[in-house]
Amino acid sequence: MTYLTYDEYKGYGGNLSEQDFTLAEFKARKRIDYLTDSRVQHMAEVPEAVKLCIMALIKVDGKIGVDALADKPLLASYNTDGYSESYGSAEAQIAALQKSADSTIREMLYGEQDDFGVPLLYRGVYPY
Repeated sequence: MTYLTYDEYKGYGGNLSEQDFTLAEFKARKRIDYLTDSRVQHMAEVPEAVKLCIMALIKVDGKIGVDALADKPLLASYNTDGYSESYGSAEAQIAALQKSADSTIREMLYGEQDDFGVPLLYRGVYPY
C-alpha cells in the first residue's frame, strides 16, 4: 500500500520520474511508519496530511538525502582569502537529514489521528 500515488504526486507538482518516485515514496513511507508505529497502514483512507508529509520528505531527501549527498556533499565552510572549502562528515550530514525528516513528520502529523482516534504520533500502549 502506498500512501501517495504517482498521479497524486504529479498533481501536487512533483517532478520525479515514476521510477525515481517509487523509491522516494517507499523511503518516506517507511520513515513515517517508523514514527507512527505503522498506524497509517491500518487506516481506511490515507489522510491528506500524510500525503503532504510524503511530498515534503521527498523534497528533503532529494536535496540533502543520502543519495544527494553522495553526488554533492554539503559545504561545511568556505574561505575566500586562501580559497579553501571543507565538507562535513557523511555521518553528521546523515544525522542532520534524519533529524530534519523526523522534525518534518512531527510538525506535519501533529494532531492527526487514526481511524480509532489515536494520535498518529502516539508511542504508548494502544487504548483498544
